[in-house]
Amino acid sequence: MIKLYCRTVDHDKILKNIVVEIEQMEESNFFDVVSNICEQMDLSTPVILDKHFNQMKQFNHTEFLANEFMESVEFKKFIIEIMNEEAEKTGKLPFFSEYA
Repeated sequence: MIKLYCRTVDHDKILKNIVVEIEQMEESNFFDVVSNICEQMDLSTPVILDKHFNQMKQFNHTEFLANEFMESVEFKKFIIEIMNEEAEKTGKLPFFSEYA
Protein backbone atom coordinates (compact mmCIF):
# COMPACT_ATOMS: atom_id res chain seq x y z
CA MET A 1 0.00 0.00 0.00
CA ILE A 2 1.13 3.51 -0.83
CA LYS A 3 0.02 6.42 1.33
CA LEU A 4 -0.43 9.76 -0.38
CA TYR A 5 -0.67 13.06 1.47
CA CYS A 6 -2.78 15.43 -0.65
CA ARG A 7 -3.40 19.08 0.09
CA THR A 8 -4.49 22.39 -1.36
CA VAL A 9 -2.31 25.36 -0.44
CA ASP A 10 -2.74 29.11 -0.69
CA HIS A 11 0.09 31.41 0.42
CA ASP A 12 1.72 28.65 2.53
CA LYS A 13 -1.57 27.90 4.30
CA ILE A 14 -3.08 24.43 3.97
CA LEU A 15 -6.76 24.76 3.11
CA LYS A 16 -7.76 21.08 2.69
CA ASN A 17 -5.80 17.89 3.21
CA ILE A 18 -6.37 14.15 3.21
CA VAL A 19 -4.32 10.97 3.35
CA VAL A 20 -5.23 8.37 0.73
CA GLU A 21 -4.03 4.77 0.45
CA ILE A 22 -3.67 3.19 -2.98
CA GLU A 23 -2.49 -0.21 -4.15
CA GLN A 24 -0.07 0.94 -6.84
CA MET A 25 0.94 3.95 -8.86
CA GLU A 26 2.08 3.60 -12.44
CA GLU A 27 1.88 5.82 -15.46
CA SER A 28 -1.08 3.79 -16.73
CA ASN A 29 -3.25 4.51 -13.67
CA PHE A 30 -1.91 7.94 -12.67
CA PHE A 31 -4.90 9.78 -14.16
CA ASP A 32 -7.34 7.55 -12.24
CA VAL A 33 -5.43 8.03 -8.98
CA VAL A 34 -5.45 11.83 -9.32
CA SER A 35 -9.12 11.85 -10.40
CA ASN A 36 -10.16 9.77 -7.38
CA ILE A 37 -8.22 12.03 -5.01
CA CYS A 38 -9.84 15.12 -6.52
CA GLU A 39 -13.27 13.54 -6.20
CA GLN A 40 -12.66 12.81 -2.51
CA MET A 41 -11.51 16.41 -1.96
CA ASP A 42 -14.44 17.83 -3.94
CA LEU A 43 -12.15 19.34 -6.61
CA SER A 44 -12.33 19.28 -10.37
CA THR A 45 -9.67 17.13 -12.02
CA PRO A 46 -6.71 19.20 -13.22
CA VAL A 47 -5.01 18.91 -16.57
CA ILE A 48 -2.56 16.05 -16.04
CA LEU A 49 0.66 16.21 -18.02
CA ASP A 50 3.63 13.88 -18.37
CA LYS A 51 5.61 16.29 -16.18
CA HIS A 52 3.35 15.52 -13.22
CA PHE A 53 4.05 11.80 -13.37
CA ASN A 54 7.77 12.46 -13.95
CA GLN A 55 7.88 14.73 -10.89
CA MET A 56 6.21 12.01 -8.85
CA LYS A 57 8.77 9.49 -10.09
CA GLN A 58 11.77 11.74 -9.44
CA PHE A 59 10.80 13.63 -6.32
CA ASN A 60 7.98 11.57 -4.72
CA HIS A 61 5.59 14.51 -5.08
CA THR A 62 3.94 16.63 -7.72
CA GLU A 63 2.21 20.00 -7.77
CA PHE A 64 -0.72 21.21 -9.82
CA LEU A 65 -1.00 24.99 -10.12
CA ALA A 66 -4.34 26.80 -10.04
CA ASN A 67 -4.12 27.55 -13.77
CA GLU A 68 -3.97 23.79 -14.51
CA PHE A 69 -7.61 23.43 -13.43
CA MET A 70 -10.35 24.11 -15.96
CA GLU A 71 -12.62 25.59 -13.28
CA SER A 72 -11.75 28.49 -11.03
CA VAL A 73 -10.18 27.36 -7.74
CA GLU A 74 -9.50 29.16 -4.47
CA PHE A 75 -5.95 27.92 -3.94
CA LYS A 76 -2.54 28.36 -5.55
CA LYS A 77 -1.35 24.72 -5.52
CA PHE A 78 -2.68 21.19 -5.22
CA ILE A 79 0.11 18.92 -3.96
CA ILE A 80 0.26 15.11 -3.93
CA GLU A 81 3.11 13.59 -1.96
CA ILE A 82 4.09 9.98 -1.28
CA MET A 83 4.31 9.34 2.46
CA ASN A 84 6.77 6.76 3.66
CA GLU A 85 7.26 5.90 7.32
CA GLU A 86 10.68 4.42 6.56
CA ALA A 87 11.77 7.72 5.05
CA GLU A 88 10.66 9.54 8.18
CA LYS A 89 12.84 7.27 10.32
CA THR A 90 15.93 7.28 8.10
CA GLY A 91 15.57 10.67 6.41
CA LYS A 92 15.98 9.05 2.97
CA LEU A 93 13.28 9.01 0.32
CA PRO A 94 12.61 5.66 -1.38
CA PHE A 95 13.06 5.16 -5.09
CA PHE A 96 9.81 5.25 -7.03
CA SER A 97 10.45 1.76 -8.46
CA GLU A 98 9.81 0.33 -4.98
CA TYR A 99 6.16 1.23 -5.49
CA ALA A 100 5.71 -0.06 -9.03
